[in-house]
Amino acid sequence: MALQGKITTKRSLAASGSSQKRIEAQKILLTSGQTLSALTDVDTSLRQDGSAILYHAASNTFKVLPTIENANLKVIGGSF
Repeated sequence: MALQGKITTKRSLAASGSSQKRIEAQKILLTSGQTLSALTDVDTSLRQDGSAILYHAASNTFKVLPTIENANLKVIGGSF
């Protein structure tokens, strides 16, 4: 039985073959040299030394920011 499949940029998995079985990825391997800035849902344009990653719900992305100004963020205890 021949199978064909693809993973699209919309993060969906599609496959076709002679039998109608569902295919799920069990393991995804990343090659060396992958970067955070290469991800399509991460904005690293404002990154600086000491920046933090913050989820931005309005744009459905993660942003790397040098300062964090968000009323929903609470840092409680610990040493940072």
